[in-house]
Amino acid sequence: MLKHLITKPNNKQTINEIIDFIGDSPERFAELIEYFVNGTSRVSQTTSWALGHVGKQKPHLIAPYHTTLVQQLGDKSKHGAIRRNIVRIYQTCPIPDDIAGVLYDTCIAFMLDPKEAIAIKAFSMTVCEQIAVKYPELIPELIDAIESIIPTGSNGVKNRGRHTLKRLTKKCPAKRGILSLILNLIRGLSKIQRETK
Repeated sequence: MLKHLITKPNNKQTINEIIDFIGDSPERFAELIEYFVNGTSRVSQTTSWALGHVGKQKPHLIAPYHTTLVQQLGDKSKHGAIRRNIVRIYQTCPIPDDIAGVLYDTCIAFMLDPKEAIAIKAFSMTVCEQIAVKYPELIPELIDAIESIIPTGSNGVKNRGRHTLKRLTKKCPAKRGILSLILNLIRGLSKIQRETK
């Protein structure tokens, strides 16, 4: 059944059919992972979309595959949709200690890469925040990284960045003064850009 579903057009209806078929079955989820890892580029994209939704709704099914997912995430030859759907999972899924370091490094690299897709940057910011809250020594580095991308980021990245910085600076008081200065600078630049259009 799953073999048939993954060959159907890559759209929301197909993804919902895959999600319904998987249900709460670890065996069917294992089959989905197998197609995700070893399928063609198109099959990997389709299964990653379903994987992203199943992982968000049922994180217990993801638990045996964290290492596999992080390895796939680090493979830059994979289509952006695959990276986007994996990062989406880790915005809400509990992150085990054994993958936290690699996941943090990978996601901060996505954030800082000017060529990376906007959604991947935004999702990566949330993943890094989730890890930094657990390991507070990472907070100053993450604040610096977010501050460095906000001035040139898209509206979505700027918005998520501002909200993330507000939450993080509550946990790192030494950065509060710098945050106020940067947010005022961003507001001023945005106003100038609007006036010159």
